[in-house]
Amino acid sequence: MRAPDQIHNEWFPVAHTAAVEPGSWHPFELLDERYLLARGNDGEVLVSRDTCPHRGAQLTLGSFDGEQIQCGYHGWRYDMTGRCVHQPAHPDRTPTAPSGLRPIGVQQGYGFWWVCTGDQPRQLPRSAAHAENPDLTIWLEPAVVHTSGPRIIENFLDQAHFPFVHAGYLGQVPNTAVGRYRVEVVDGELRLTDCVFWQPRPGPGITEGGEVAYEYSVSHPYAATLTKMPQESGGGDQAGFTILIVASPITETSCVVWRSTVVRDPDFDPEAQRAFNDLIFNQDKPILESQRPQLLPIDPRQEVHQPADAGSLAYRKWLAARGIRYGTVAKED
Repeated sequence: MRAPDQIHNEWFPVAHTAAVEPGSWHPFELLDERYLLARGNDGEVLVSRDTCPHRGAQLTLGSFDGEQIQCGYHGWRYDMTGRCVHQPAHPDRTPTAPSGLRPIGVQQGYGFWWVCTGDQPRQLPRSAAHAENPDLTIWLEPAVVHTSGPRIIENFLDQAHFPFVHAGYLGQVPNTAVGRYRVEVVDGELRLTDCVFWQPRPGPGITEGGEVAYEYSVSHPYAATLTKMPQESGGGDQAGFTILIVASPITETSCVVWRSTVVRDPDFDPEAQRAFNDLIFNQDKPILESQRPQLLPIDPRQEVHQPADAGSLAYRKWLAARGIRYGTVAKED
């Protein structure tokens, strides 16, 4: 018998911090369940299933006044701790504890609200650049992609597709060679370093193609960071940046993808950065949604590989070691 899937102990972003104002609530879906995030007038936050424990109606079809949530079916009301405080059919009765909502773990980080549905929460993905530079961070709009989270992250780690999917931007034929790069796991984090690839426009104001150096890290099964290392040939320090990407799974084959970028240039144009990131993402999206199987194969014999896939294969092995099966397929499946 296989060990329980550990996916429920991971944190996933469900909203931008700035979008969750006092007195507002936000329904979302995560890991095949529907949830709500409510922020009271006093700033207190409650996350629970978006389902009334009485007869299973969706709570966000009711109302929220910043103090209490009221179910639209029978009018049961809940305070910001999740406790049921009123049942209109029995106005003099004190509701029992099982009538309440079960709060779900929630925290802020990197400009997002994160939720964990498990009882043994792990850490947020590590990204020192995002933690240290909120003033240089831009947040992209979330986007739904109809594939598994591991397919999305594996694509993010892949360089060999640059000249074909991102021609003219991240790569260009005939400069298609992927050199050997370093793959290692350090303190539980998968790292790809010494990644060098030729790009037609390696930095701002650069008109000739040249090599660009990247580093990738994976410390969360459905998240990764990419850091472009500053090089004089590619525009120096101001051309550097770090991208954080996280796939919050609605189901095993449908995700909300959250992205943010730390740009080293203090004079960067936020709208230009958003437009470029969206352009690259929208080039990847149809490829991702075309892949079959949608779940990421863990057994290396299920797909054919090339040496440039060293990072992808290490990621698959890392997922299995972390106890993640959600979004993947093993050969016996």
